[in-house]
Amino acid sequence: MEQTNYLPQLTKQVTDFLAQHPKAYAPCVEALKALVANEFKALSLATNPITAQVEQLSNGQLAFIIIEYAGFSQQAIHFLLDAMIRTHDWPKLYEEIQENIEEEKGKETEGIPHLEMMRQGYKIDLGLDTDIEDVVYSAVTYAFLKKMRRIFNHNDNAFLAGALLALEGTAIQEFHILDKMVKTYDERKGNGLVNAPNITLTNLYIDGHKDFEIEHEAHLFEAVKPYIQEDNVHKMVRGYLNVAITMNVWWEQLYAESYRKNIYELLAFKDVAWYQVSQTLLKDA
Repeated sequence: MEQTNYLPQLTKQVTDFLAQHPKAYAPCVEALKALVANEFKALSLATNPITAQVEQLSNGQLAFIIIEYAGFSQQAIHFLLDAMIRTHDWPKLYEEIQENIEEEKGKETEGIPHLEMMRQGYKIDLGLDTDIEDVVYSAVTYAFLKKMRRIFNHNDNAFLAGALLALEGTAIQEFHILDKMVKTYDERKGNGLVNAPNITLTNLYIDGHKDFEIEHEAHLFEAVKPYIQEDNVHKMVRGYLNVAITMNVWWEQLYAESYRKNIYELLAFKDVAWYQVSQTLLKDA
C-alpha cells in the first residue's frame, strides 16, 4: 500500500537510533523530535494519510475518524494521571503534570474542562455526538488506547518522561491534523464553522490547544531535564519512541478502518428475506 511503504525505512531508522543516539538530554530530545518529524509520516500534517487524502474521504469517513479521535482526547487526561502517580518521586515532573491536568480541568478556561468544550462543541457545531456512553469505538482504537494506558503505567520514571515528551511533542501537529479534518467536514456540511462571525466552542478548543501544547512541551522539557542522565537516557528514548510508533500506527489503521467500514456498509444486507421457520414447525400449533 502506497501510504505505508515508508514503514521499512522507519523501522531501520528507529533501530539505528536505538543503537546510537546522543547521551546528553537536550541533544537527545532534539534528535528524537527530528526523527519523528522526518520519518513518522502519519504524525505530520503534510504526510498524515488522512489529511493527505482528505479530499477523497467521504463525510461518513471523516465523521468516523473525528469521533474515534475524540476517544483518544477523552482518555489522554488519564494517561497524564497515570504518569503523575508513577513519577511522584520526581517532584518537578510531578508538579508539571499536575499543572497540565489542572489546565485540562479548566484552570484557564473559567472552570470549563477542555473535554466539555470539545464534546459540546462537536455536538453543537458539527452535529457529532462524542459522549462515551453513546460511542462504540473500532477495534483498532480500543487496541490503541489499551496500549497507551500500558505505556503510561510503566514503572520506570525515565521511560515515562520520554512518553510524556512524545505525547506533548506530537500534540502540536495532531491539533493541526484535527483542525484540517474538522474544517473539511464542516465546509461540506455547510455548518459555517470555518467562517463563523463569532468564536465557536470547537474553534476555541482546537485553536487553544495549538497554543497550549507549545507551552506544555517547553515546560515539560524543563521539568524532565534535572532527572535524565547518561545512565537513564536510553530508557527515556524507549518511552518516547513507544508513544510515537503507537500513535503513528494508529493513524495508519484509522485511515484503513474508515475504508473497511465503508465497504462493509456497502456489502451489508439491508432487507433479509427470512425463511419463516414458524410456518414449518408450528403449522399444527
